[in-house]
Amino acid sequence: MCRKFNFRFAILLCTQVAIAEESSWNGEGELGLTHTSGNTTNENSIAKLKVGYSRHLWEHKANLEVLRASDDDKLTAERYELRLQSNYKWSEKGYVFCRFRYEDDSFGGYDYQTSLSTGYGHEVFKMDMTSLKLEAGIGIRRYDARRYELETDEESGYEPIGIFGLNYTRKIGSHTEFTQDFFVEAGSENIYSESNSGLKVSITEKVALKFSVLIKSNSDVPSNKEKTDTVSAVTLVYSF
Repeated sequence: MCRKFNFRFAILLCTQVAIAEESSWNGEGELGLTHTSGNTTNENSIAKLKVGYSRHLWEHKANLEVLRASDDDKLTAERYELRLQSNYKWSEKGYVFCRFRYEDDSFGGYDYQTSLSTGYGHEVFKMDMTSLKLEAGIGIRRYDARRYELETDEESGYEPIGIFGLNYTRKIGSHTEFTQDFFVEAGSENIYSESNSGLKVSITEKVALKFSVLIKSNSDVPSNKEKTDTVSAVTLVYSF
């Protein structure tokens, strides 16, 4: 029941971000092919949607990602992830943020993970060709582990977490952009981390081709599950 409520609440917030003011929001959608390894090995499709809204000192962002794959009509991968974040500009380069993350992975070590965190972000530098942001904070995570043997005594519960994030962007010429995102949620029961590397090549003003590699890891998983999952994707990106 709690799991359904969390997901519906997150969808509601995502909708509010998107419809806040039509003239002030932007975003991009991605659709393409993937190759996954780790707890599942297959090639199939992935879809992503990002929307953002800025006004005065506030910035709101919502990211939704869906990954599904099947082999001979048998489902081999199914993952949904939703992230919502609001930033309040504290100074010229600093801001405070609040973030919500929900992940449901039918083939991973955890049935689902939900976290709510807050902290401080700092824009280390922002130039015409490159930029770097760092974030750090604290929060709480709700998790439901698979019903297999784990090092932890608990299969589900809450735990306090510390978080760290990094966002690096580098333009290569006028049509190519490299991005590197790194994110960690560290708790006493599990340390979740992910690294997302992407190379986007513009085709037109609104359409681009993107190559990305996503590496997700959980430090504590059942004995029959892999700690690391890798998703390599080639997607077509439409900006709006």
